[in-house]
Amino acid sequence: MRFFTLVKKELASIWADKQALAIIFILPTAAMLALGLTGSVGGKMIDNLVAGREAKMGVVNLDTSVGDPRYVLSEEFIGILAEQPSVTLTRFGTVHDANVSLYYEHIIGFVVIGNGFEFNVSAHLPAFVSFYADALYILAQPLMAMKVNDAIKDFKVAYNFTEDEINYNTDDQYQIPSPVFTAWPMVISITLMASALMLATQSVVGDNPIMRVSLTPSKRFEIISAKVAAYTILEMVESAVLVLFPYLALNLKFPGDILSAWLFSAFISYCGVSMGVFMSTLATTKLQGSQFFLLGFMMIFILGSGIFIKGLDKIFPMGYAQDGIKLIAYKSVTLAYMWDYIWPQLAFGTVFYVAAFISFKMKKGAI
Repeated sequence: MRFFTLVKKELASIWADKQALAIIFILPTAAMLALGLTGSVGGKMIDNLVAGREAKMGVVNLDTSVGDPRYVLSEEFIGILAEQPSVTLTRFGTVHDANVSLYYEHIIGFVVIGNGFEFNVSAHLPAFVSFYADALYILAQPLMAMKVNDAIKDFKVAYNFTEDEINYNTDDQYQIPSPVFTAWPMVISITLMASALMLATQSVVGDNPIMRVSLTPSKRFEIISAKVAAYTILEMVESAVLVLFPYLALNLKFPGDILSAWLFSAFISYCGVSMGVFMSTLATTKLQGSQFFLLGFMMIFILGSGIFIKGLDKIFPMGYAQDGIKLIAYKSVTLAYMWDYIWPQLAFGTVFYVAAFISFKMKKGAI
């Protein structure tokens, strides 16, 4: 009863702060709407990121036609594609096998050489090479397009084709025709983490112990647990807005279970709240609480990105949250198969949860 009374008190305190509620509900919705109206990612920026990146691709050769007797042109083209810089090429016997590999993200996409390729090329007729890229990896399509286009150029030079004998067309697998398709997993993860940190860093330092004493005598563990529970509940309400708003208003009709996508967001919320509560136990003033929020924000989004120190991002929860929400929403993976993405977030949040309790237990004075 003491615990539930404390949770109720925390929620009532948050609900009374209309400015904080506006920040965590209105601003994320406005940002999502802005992405929906303007588009999410610039094409030139993406093109600049593909240079030098590794491309794990698959290829399926369905060509049985006959053309130039000196060569098997489809196999020659595959050989040239495999020789492109940073390309790792895997052969598949059927399109189904390639699709399975793409689903499990062993490759970023696959090329299909259709029947009639050699006959058309030998007769200087248009021949098309199709490739299918994973839309969940934002660089997959431009990266594969660059590699296939370069292979076509090298192939034409090697075999003295001077006309437009070979062209390619592409299809993005798992693509949803929504302007926030690419940005949504990142936006929901960043928003929940940032808002949880922002609110929770004020949860202890800005608290009034007299209010707790007037409700019921409480233990320190109950106080910390109530704060983590109350702020996580609030973050789950915010998550519901961030899931439902683009789904209903911005045509993000993802095939996955909407309830599972919402439940999965509880883990990143728990991480942000636990980390924020711990930092709040260290602060002695509200200003210090705000400074700790900036410190936590920089640690999560700079060090946790893996840009400066490779592998460090595996410690932080943001990557697991983004990848997990993609798989659940866009590939219909159930929560039962998401443990590899769940336990790192649980571990991260629990470390700070325990650290918050220890730090709070060592505090002197009224609680």
